[in-house]
Amino acid sequence: MERYSLEFEHLFLETLSRHHNTKRTHANLVYKEYIADKHHIHMNSTKFDTLTTFIKYLGKKGAIVADETEKGWFISWINRDPDVIARQ
Repeated sequence: MERYSLEFEHLFLETLSRHHNTKRTHANLVYKEYIADKHHIHMNSTKFDTLTTFIKYLGKKGAIVADETEKGWFISWINRDPDVIARQ
């Protein structure tokens, strides 16, 4: 289960970074883009019960900025590339 959880996390963050970069995006939209790949890891194979649990985990870990609104969870990827940080 741990291996699937790590792979799910990696692929979800890859989808977020490639499709939306650091833009604030609805978490469910990113999830829908992720599951559009027919070879994706199913969330029920991971330690995460819900998308909300997963988003909170990523926020606590510092991989994303997450905020809950009345319209649901919105997320932004945090780009930690040293070259990008140096340009800022």
